[in-house]
Amino acid sequence: MEDSTTDNLMDALMSTDGEKQLDSFLKSIDGKYPVDFKTYLNQKMEEKGVDRPWLVRESRVEKSYIYKLCDGKKVNPGKDKIVMIALALRMTIKETQKALEIVGAGALYPKNQRDSILIYAIKKKHSVSAANSLLEQYGEAPLE
Repeated sequence: MEDSTTDNLMDALMSTDGEKQLDSFLKSIDGKYPVDFKTYLNQKMEEKGVDRPWLVRESRVEKSYIYKLCDGKKVNPGKDKIVMIALALRMTIKETQKALEIVGAGALYPKNQRDSILIYAIKKKHSVSAANSLLEQYGEAPLE
C-alpha cells in the first residue's frame, strides 16, 4: 500500500544521480522503516505503551505465539493473527495494511465481505470479540 512518504522516498531515490547520493539516501532511511514484523510489532507496542501480557490478553492470541512474534522466532503470522493483534492495539487501517504487507499476508480487500467487516471493525476500534460477533452476524468465520 503506497502512501505519500513512500512516494516521496521514491521521488528522492529516482533523483539520485550517483553513488554518493545513493549512499546518503540509504543512510537517511536506515532503521526508520521496519521491514520485518518483529520490529514493526515491537514498535507499535511501544507506541501504544503495552507489554506482551497485555497483548496476549487483548488479542486472544496464544501467549507462546505472541512471544515468538516479539522475539522474531515466528516471522510469518497469518492474516487473522495480524488482524487480531491490530484490533487489540487499536491500529489504524493504514497500520494494519502495513503489517499485512510486511509479512506478505495480502491486504484487507473491500470487495471481500469478510475483509470488509474486518476493515469496519478496525475503523471502529472494536475488540477481537466484538469483531468476531460482527463476523458471526454476517455468517463469516471468526478470527482464529
